[in-house]
Amino acid sequence: MQENYKQSIQSGALQPDKYQLKAVKALQQRLDSLAQGHKPKSLYLFGPVGRGKTLLMDMFYQHLFENKAIRLHFHHFMAKIHEELNHLQGEANPMQIIAKRWSQHYSIICLDEFFVEDIGDAMILAGLWHALFNEGVSLITTSNVPPNELYRDGLARHRFEPTIDLLNKECDCLDLGMGVDYRRLHETDLPYYLKQGTLQQLRSLAESCFGSTKETPSVRIMNREIPCLWQNNKVIGFDFMSLCSGPRSQRDYMELADSYAAIAVHKVPAFSYIPDKDLVHGVEETYQREHQTNIVSKLDNEARRFIALVDECYDRKCHLLVTAETDIDRLYQARQLAFPFRRCVSRLFEMQQWSDSIQGNTLVKRRQSVPES
Repeated sequence: MQENYKQSIQSGALQPDKYQLKAVKALQQRLDSLAQGHKPKSLYLFGPVGRGKTLLMDMFYQHLFENKAIRLHFHHFMAKIHEELNHLQGEANPMQIIAKRWSQHYSIICLDEFFVEDIGDAMILAGLWHALFNEGVSLITTSNVPPNELYRDGLARHRFEPTIDLLNKECDCLDLGMGVDYRRLHETDLPYYLKQGTLQQLRSLAESCFGSTKETPSVRIMNREIPCLWQNNKVIGFDFMSLCSGPRSQRDYMELADSYAAIAVHKVPAFSYIPDKDLVHGVEETYQREHQTNIVSKLDNEARRFIALVDECYDRKCHLLVTAETDIDRLYQARQLAFPFRRCVSRLFEMQQWSDSIQGNTLVKRRQSVPES
């Protein structure tokens, strides 16, 4: 892996980066341990968006010498764990059962984008990784924050702190630094992000890349009908609210991104707080309401789904064409989801550079098998 990384630097495909090189050396040490028949120590890579964490994870996974490893986005991992827990209701020690099953299939679990945002996942992770580490499983993971910052300000966060201590104990934690956001190094004219674009402009863009479309009232995804606008066998168009509001889940976006080369979304809104009524006069209440407006957006649920949509399209190399109310950098203006939305914005920028594959209508899919429940 280290040699391939150096070759990428020499060819100009990657730029020299001392933080990345340190991470590459740490990952190579894990590969060397495996080659010598030893259990590698877990590794936790963290740093801001666009620092190459996913790239390094992919390079590591491609160089594994054995097939007892799996690479998953963290959301997919948690979705599978929730599914297994549903099948194990009534069992006395479900985490130990799950850990035993996974350890029989995998000695290394590679998780991209480790992120904890609700108390349910926090409590599951508390027991799960104790069990997995006890079964001899190694964790290689990436995150935007160090372990000590996971689930920061979350409900009953103190109940998650033992898991933080466990991660710090079991993992070497390596900071990728505050360097260049490589996704934004070569910013383009945003060819697939139409600010205040019309529906006709979006359809014309989709058809110029993927051929003629026909109007379609709905599409069946996860055994549910979702209203759509038009489609062909490569691209499908949706109104934003139809796709990101109501009973939608990560699995909907997974199936869509697996089924189409591109997804077009019309009228992505600005996720900014809008008060129910004008601020009242009076210094104290005005002060309180003005500060409250910075915290949440009235469309935070839709914003979460949009983040999930972008993640699935990015991971599966499914092109995303959008019309939006405002600039990418101004899409989310509240604070509640500001951190995960930064990754979303960074990925949207990188996806503007997928021109070579979009012109060739290339569809690249990544599929991972997971142990059966």
